Amino acid sequence: MKLTIISDKGSPMMVVTKVARKGSSLEVTGQMMGAWPAKMYITPKEFWTCIRLALSPGVLLYLIAYPFILVSSLFKKKEK
Repeated sequence: MKLTIISDKGSPMMVVTKVARKGSSLEVTGQMMGAWPAKMYITPKEFWTCIRLALSPGVLLYLIAYPFILVSSLFKKKEK
Protein backbone atom coordinates (compact mmCIF):
# COMPACT_ATOMS: atom_id res chain seq x y z
CA MET A 1 0.00 0.00 0.00
CA LYS A 2 1.30 3.46 -0.89
CA LEU A 3 0.45 6.94 0.31
CA THR A 4 1.08 9.60 -2.34
CA ILE A 5 1.39 13.20 -1.22
CA ILE A 6 0.84 15.57 -4.13
CA SER A 7 1.63 19.24 -4.67
CA ASP A 8 -0.91 21.92 -5.47
CA LYS A 9 0.00 21.36 -9.14
CA GLY A 10 -0.89 17.65 -8.89
CA SER A 11 2.61 16.22 -9.16
CA PRO A 12 3.78 13.65 -6.58
CA MET A 13 5.98 15.18 -3.90
CA MET A 14 6.41 12.05 -1.82
CA VAL A 15 5.31 8.44 -1.97
CA VAL A 16 5.31 6.71 1.42
CA THR A 17 5.71 2.96 1.06
CA LYS A 18 6.36 1.88 4.63
CA VAL A 19 6.06 3.11 8.21
CA ALA A 20 7.73 0.95 10.84
CA ARG A 21 9.20 1.18 14.30
CA LYS A 22 12.99 1.49 14.43
CA GLY A 23 14.29 1.63 17.96
CA SER A 24 12.41 4.36 19.77
CA SER A 25 11.45 6.19 16.55
CA LEU A 26 9.15 5.66 13.59
CA GLU A 27 10.90 5.13 10.26
CA VAL A 28 9.04 6.44 7.21
CA THR A 29 10.35 4.95 3.94
CA GLY A 30 9.47 6.27 0.51
CA GLN A 31 10.53 8.33 -2.47
CA MET A 32 10.85 12.09 -2.69
CA MET A 33 9.54 13.68 -5.89
CA GLY A 34 9.34 10.26 -7.54
CA ALA A 35 13.08 9.81 -7.84
CA TRP A 36 15.04 9.94 -4.60
CA PRO A 37 14.69 7.13 -2.06
CA ALA A 38 14.31 8.52 1.44
CA LYS A 39 14.13 7.34 5.03
CA MET A 40 12.79 9.80 7.56
CA TYR A 41 12.48 9.39 11.29
CA ILE A 42 9.86 10.64 13.73
CA THR A 43 11.22 10.81 17.27
CA PRO A 44 9.05 10.15 20.34
CA LYS A 45 8.99 13.89 21.05
CA GLU A 46 7.89 14.74 17.50
CA PHE A 47 5.31 11.93 17.52
CA TRP A 48 3.15 13.96 19.92
CA THR A 49 3.33 16.87 17.49
CA CYS A 50 2.03 14.53 14.77
CA ILE A 51 -0.83 13.44 17.03
CA ARG A 52 -1.72 17.06 17.84
CA LEU A 53 -1.70 17.94 14.13
CA ALA A 54 -3.87 14.92 13.32
CA LEU A 55 -6.38 15.91 16.00
CA SER A 56 -6.76 19.48 14.76
CA PRO A 57 -10.31 20.68 14.05
CA GLY A 58 -9.72 20.76 10.29
CA VAL A 59 -8.57 17.14 10.18
CA LEU A 60 -11.38 15.97 12.46
CA LEU A 61 -13.96 17.71 10.26
CA TYR A 62 -12.39 16.06 7.22
CA LEU A 63 -12.74 12.66 8.91
CA ILE A 64 -16.43 13.33 9.51
CA ALA A 65 -16.95 14.50 5.92
CA TYR A 66 -14.78 11.76 4.36
CA PRO A 67 -17.58 9.31 3.49
CA PHE A 68 -19.40 12.08 1.60
CA ILE A 69 -16.19 13.23 -0.13
CA LEU A 70 -15.46 9.64 -1.17
CA VAL A 71 -18.94 9.03 -2.59
CA SER A 72 -18.85 12.38 -4.38
CA SER A 73 -15.48 11.60 -5.97
CA LEU A 74 -16.72 8.15 -7.08
CA PHE A 75 -19.73 9.71 -8.82
CA LYS A 76 -17.52 12.31 -10.52
CA LYS A 77 -15.30 9.53 -11.93
CA LYS A 78 -18.34 7.67 -13.31
CA GLU A 79 -19.57 10.81 -15.10
CA LYS A 80 -16.27 11.30 -16.98
